[in-house]
Amino acid sequence: MQKKLIALAIAGISGAAFAQSNVTVYGAADASYDFINVSGGMPGADTPNYGRVSSNGSHIGFKGMESLGNGMVAVFQYETAVNLDAGAGNSLLGSSRDSYIGLAGGFGTVILGSASGPTRALGQAMDVNSNKDGIASNKAILGKMSGLLAGLNVTNLGGANLAVTGSNPFAGQARSSNGASIFDQYLPNVIAYVTPNFNGFQGTIGYVADENKSDVAATKVRTSALDLGVTYSNGPIWAGLTHGDIQVRNQDVPAGGAGTLASGLTFLMGDNVRTKETRLGGKYDFGNATVRLMWSRNKVEAGSNASALGVDWKQTTWGIGGTYNVTANGKLTAQYYKAKDVTGNVGVSDTGAKFYTLGYEHSLSKRTMLVANYAYLKNDQNAIGYDFGNNSTGLAGADVKLSALTFGMRHSF
Repeated sequence: MQKKLIALAIAGISGAAFAQSNVTVYGAADASYDFINVSGGMPGADTPNYGRVSSNGSHIGFKGMESLGNGMVAVFQYETAVNLDAGAGNSLLGSSRDSYIGLAGGFGTVILGSASGPTRALGQAMDVNSNKDGIASNKAILGKMSGLLAGLNVTNLGGANLAVTGSNPFAGQARSSNGASIFDQYLPNVIAYVTPNFNGFQGTIGYVADENKSDVAATKVRTSALDLGVTYSNGPIWAGLTHGDIQVRNQDVPAGGAGTLASGLTFLMGDNVRTKETRLGGKYDFGNATVRLMWSRNKVEAGSNASALGVDWKQTTWGIGGTYNVTANGKLTAQYYKAKDVTGNVGVSDTGAKFYTLGYEHSLSKRTMLVANYAYLKNDQNAIGYDFGNNSTGLAGADVKLSALTFGMRHSF
């Protein structure tokens, strides 16, 4: 499990963070060499075999607290991604991960900033990998609605910056870009509250403000999000239930086509789009082994307008995973996730995917680890296109099969 799954939702702000009397610098350097194989797809599809170097969740952060008396403390965290492979985009001036300021005490914790919501945090908790951002991450399957919601974020869901290409809105997506679902990314402009721990139960609520709201006549846009979660931890048992709800309330914005799966995300340019994700997960720790189960349901609703039909789609995803400590320093990991067909007024079947991973992690010390993983992702015949969740190939599409063998190293500090 990562040292910091997420300050928001899974454990609030940890007691260890409260004990700090000054600023703590932390982070991780993680890189791998990936052998990528792409096959299948429609006639003429780009299906190369190639190698690449990936930076898997490398980051640097600063966190701390100040005691205010009467059991109250001020807490803060600033965390940004670091790209080890290309170097492009590295900047300490732009926080791209959990970054916030807040107050904590007997009443719980309140923060303002950018943070993981409970839906994303639950997905990470169920992932078998110590590094939740590598090519074997379960984000390859979760929350993507046949690939349509991959790479999209809350900020641009209101209609701006959508790159729609033909029937696949993410055709031509840059290689090694973020391919996670909208629910598995950091929430921007968020105010969040984490309850105290009540006999193992803890709740979280996060609200994303409608900062991109526009009142221009005939093209009004308002986007907001709500993410709720509750977790339970008692000895070897851990469980969580979350619900994310993202709403786009547009006015008379023309859409590019009918609201069918084949038309891609063009319906998002229409009126009153809403996407929801409910997740239920749990794991049991046997000491030298763990077993994890997860179920999720994604739903997309969109109202009809002059150029787009209404949308009412649902998709169920489930997964199972486990870890086993073969030695004091070595651990086997494996997981299987399946996205079932999209149902509703879709007009086509075979829109899901299957995802398999097998890995080995060897700790050279408490902070340094060697990692090897094999990942295989199979898109169904009519899937829009599932891709790896982070460092995606940009080559996903209907009937495309992606596989990767990766070897890497991670150092946490």
